[in-house]
Amino acid sequence: MRTMGAKALGLVASALLATTLVACGATEQSPAPEPESVESAETDVDAVDESEDASDGTEASQPTPTTVEVNQSVTDEELGYTITLKQAIVDIPFDDADIWADGYRTGVAVEVELTNNSEYVATLRGTDLCLLADGEEVDTNMSRISTFQTFADDNGLTALPSEGAGQGETISGWLFYYFDTGSGDNELALRYARMETEVSVIGGPEGGSSYTIPAENFDIAF
Repeated sequence: MRTMGAKALGLVASALLATTLVACGATEQSPAPEPESVESAETDVDAVDESEDASDGTEASQPTPTTVEVNQSVTDEELGYTITLKQAIVDIPFDDADIWADGYRTGVAVEVELTNNSEYVATLRGTDLCLLADGEEVDTNMSRISTFQTFADDNGLTALPSEGAGQGETISGWLFYYFDTGSGDNELALRYARMETEVSVIGGPEGGSSYTIPAENFDIAF
């Protein structure tokens, strides 16, 4: 009989090559139905133009959202995952005016499709993805749709289901982030990060063996 122990993702397997993977990380999005489409690239999405700056009583004008069509995929051949970035919307308005008041933060929404064709009984979730700004992981990966709920509702953006894509499933929806822009333009990308995973096989004609699936990053620039 074969079993598989995991160092990072928690893999477990049977003698017939049926394997199990315990997913890591908590989810942050609420389950929701399939998303509706958003306007095509090169068009602006309607947004709230102004917000009240509670700190000094002045108004700060939020930028106009810009939609970028991407439609690119990355595939993790080892785990059988495919991540497709359909489109992104940059500079989406915040519901909380205080977040934007100082004028150097921006909101980003990305529409993704997650397909899980893994041999492992595993779950691929939105928390396996992160936003990169200028090559650095954005430290706001706990952003929720509620930060941009008005914009999402007005434009039919449905959050990616929090339960993720189980074995043999495909799900799609939106993820929401924000980050400090600093000065100048920012190079943005969506990253799927596979953690290093150790697989142990117990029993069989060789009496057991083990191997490691190395960590690897898969980026889609937009």
